[in-house]
Amino acid sequence: MSNAALAAPSAQFRYESEMIPALRAALPELAFGHRFRSDVEVFTEVPAVHGRPDVVGVRFDTNALRVRVLAGVVPLSGDAEVRAIHALGSAGAEIGEIAARIGMSRDYVRRAVVPLLSDSGWVVRDAERIVRRPEAQWAGRRIVTVEAKLNDWRRALAQARRQKHSADAAYIALDVRSSARLQPHARQIAEGGIGVLTVHPDSGRVEILARPAVSSRHATAVGRALLAERALDMMNRGTREGQISPVFGWTLPLAE
Repeated sequence: MSNAALAAPSAQFRYESEMIPALRAALPELAFGHRFRSDVEVFTEVPAVHGRPDVVGVRFDTNALRVRVLAGVVPLSGDAEVRAIHALGSAGAEIGEIAARIGMSRDYVRRAVVPLLSDSGWVVRDAERIVRRPEAQWAGRRIVTVEAKLNDWRRALAQARRQKHSADAAYIALDVRSSARLQPHARQIAEGGIGVLTVHPDSGRVEILARPAVSSRHATAVGRALLAERALDMMNRGTREGQISPVFGWTLPLAE
């Protein structure tokens, strides 16, 4: 069983948000391996295709990042723009073709999508065709998401399944004190492509109860690219933390 440690937090987790520092510290080695851990950036609350994963680890292609910076290619934050880039293919496409492929009106693509892509350094016009610049490379090489819960592992699992559309691997993380009910199901969960982590409140140690048995076959190129681009945008702005609710992890007291 693999594990990674963090300086001891409080004796017990009161909120899910208190689990996040331990998960952030442990994720690079646990999910990416010792060889690549120094190349991994860890974020919280990055908007994905479906919801906001609690923790996102991204291994960026440093060469692609360097090329993009030199060419002035900035991150894309919109779903339409990411889908439009994928719709171009290797030979480019006319505006009408792009619109048909992404399910939007030709006028909207012409007035809103293409100008934004051009201003962001992603495309150029070649006669009637829109062509992707060779320097405009996707920078996310591997993406891992984690959904953390104090004890509601079924809810965490439902959220993690949605992240399979945006990640190479998705995990759930549970307070180790609440993991007994989960353990009989861990193998089945892993066989379904979701990994299982436990977090110790006394030491901050994170353990892998089960690794995903298969790679995420539901991951889409658009979902992965969108999550990586939004994470890169956060990194370029000097932050690794997205907006979170003031009551993140808060649970209502039971009626007496």
